Amino acid sequence: MRKVLAITLCGVLGIGLTACGSQPSSSANPSTEAPTTTQATEAQEAKGEAQTGSAEGFGGEITVSLTVENGTITACSIQGDDETPDIGGKALPELEKQIVKANGIEIDGISGATVTTKAVKAAAAQALGIELEEAAAESKPAETAAPAEKVEIDGGLQIGQIYAAAHGTKCFTEAVAVVQDDVIVAAYLDEFQFIDSKEDVTGVPNSDADFAAGYADGLVLCSKRENAAYYSALMTDHAGATVAIDANYDAIQSFAVGKTIDEIDTVAKGDGAVDAVSGATLVDTAGYLTAIADAARAARDTQAVEFTGNSDNLKLNVVYGAAHGTKCFTTAAALTDGEKILLSYIDEFQFISSDADITGVPNSDSDFKDGYAEGSVLCSKRVNADYYSKNMADKGGSTVRIDTNFDAIQNHINGMSITDVTALADGENPVDAISGATLVDTAGYLHTVLDAAKN
Repeated sequence: MRKVLAITLCGVLGIGLTACGSQPSSSANPSTEAPTTTQATEAQEAKGEAQTGSAEGFGGEITVSLTVENGTITACSIQGDDETPDIGGKALPELEKQIVKANGIEIDGISGATVTTKAVKAAAAQALGIELEEAAAESKPAETAAPAEKVEIDGGLQIGQIYAAAHGTKCFTEAVAVVQDDVIVAAYLDEFQFIDSKEDVTGVPNSDADFAAGYADGLVLCSKRENAAYYSALMTDHAGATVAIDANYDAIQSFAVGKTIDEIDTVAKGDGAVDAVSGATLVDTAGYLTAIADAARAARDTQAVEFTGNSDNLKLNVVYGAAHGTKCFTTAAALTDGEKILLSYIDEFQFISSDADITGVPNSDSDFKDGYAEGSVLCSKRVNADYYSKNMADKGGSTVRIDTNFDAIQNHINGMSITDVTALADGENPVDAISGATLVDTAGYLHTVLDAAKN
């Protein structure tokens, strides 16, 4: 059974990045090599005497106090008040048990709390009078993702999109899936998180305009994919990750292709989802698989487009744009077959007053909301189509719902060539050519889908 580096990192920089959970590791991968002799016997001869050691943890100093009786550690107490509460802090009670059980520092540790685990081992070694030697870095390369299964397609393809809390409470996930019947033929994952605006990151579109009024001071909403280098470096620095965040997403997507919705559900509900996905190291792999399965279920309610061929010829991509002014940003998906846009999907995010009768994106009732300016909540226009459509009717006399408008644009261009959609978008009044569409910024939505198709 291969080793798995289980990563839980919704973030590590205050509100912007705070990791989302941890779980016991099934195998140790320590960065220090411990002696194999009976450590407690050599280090402590005084019966029942307490020994204390300290080391620098993730947030500050960690202190380990051990009680040794006749060469056996009978009690362990760990203090680390500055560790991240839901990761390092949560791991401390389990690490106390592990040290007592191991009668020394040869412990499994807690995956996702690598820095805290190392500090606890170093502090316990100091308490026991053990000299630690740095172990050589493991030379085994990270396992690469398996190629996606080829799916032979002869029938209708449908696309679906959902938002989920796949990875803790400080971010939310966007999942897109394309299906033929109940078989997934393409999938896409990304996640949104608030990050300190002083960091070298790129915010979502309109983060330098009116949309930013919805941010708490000093924060900016970011896509993890668009900031993969930054986010992956944090995963490496703070948790020893060897696989980039976007490579993890890609591995999970590839795994889903060719499987039925039920098959994905079965893997996600099992205990070893991350073990099942080659190239994936995220401890919340099951959550991402469930999000893909839910997106696949949502696809059943969308327009079907006939296609004959195999999934190797298809490409699914998602981009973010400013299709409609400066107070929101657009997410657009496109499934392409060479020069043809087979399927598309459009939605938009906007901050709305928290006093309104609306549903915020996942985790808007949890830690993610710490990124909101007071009185605001981030919302999907599709999820809140009733509310947003009523506003359109009251303020602009609109007679067509927002989700109906999005569907009309999608359904019109599904099956068209990129060249023809470009000509439509660049025309004088593209909205006039699309039955059921009334949005004045229809051209902006078309261009955002085109960006996804061309990327």
